[in-house]
Amino acid sequence: MHVLSVTAVVLAVLAASPRPHFEASQGPVPFVVAERMREHSWHDGCPATVAELSYLRLPYFGFDGAVHKGELVVHSEVAAEVVAIFKALFEQHFPIEKMRLIDDYAGDDDASMADNNTSAFNCRFVPGKPGVYSKHSSGHAIDINPRINPMIVGTAVFPPSAAAFVDRKRMAPGSIQPGDPTVRAFLRYGWTWGGAWLSMKDYQHFEK
Repeated sequence: MHVLSVTAVVLAVLAASPRPHFEASQGPVPFVVAERMREHSWHDGCPATVAELSYLRLPYFGFDGAVHKGELVVHSEVAAEVVAIFKALFEQHFPIEKMRLIDDYAGDDDASMADNNTSAFNCRFVPGKPGVYSKHSSGHAIDINPRINPMIVGTAVFPPSAAAFVDRKRMAPGSIQPGDPTVRAFLRYGWTWGGAWLSMKDYQHFEK
């Protein structure tokens, strides 16, 4: 077969292939998930009860280019808009390396960040501020690709393995940049991006 004919056939097959479809689900936190959360990420006294939280299953494009299904727990009052935001990220093929519950890391935020895991709910204090609950504690915050989008406080970088990505001119896959479609998707629903803060920079972090 002529080379041009082969190319035409390949293009025709690609055009006929179904586009990846965004199919998400949201609902109450399942009993099994709630039991795991009570071991690691939730305890009495947290700003939100388990009943006030929603469990989301969200498709996303991985760093390998394939579609995967991830998990997030967020507050019920923002669940629908989180689904809409991640639909926008999916449609722009924004790559996310992992999207696992923080309970897979025994509630250890440092371990989750080091693994470049995208996560939301985790009942914990703000780093360096004992007694002050983070927005993650009520399910109103999401961290995306934290090793590619570090938190920078003075000269300290979190996670430490993200030091290579402090230079924001380095356009790594999954990087979040000022004014890009990812930031706009969150801002559209009234969320705040930590990368725009003045006292520190938290490029992975969105909150409402």
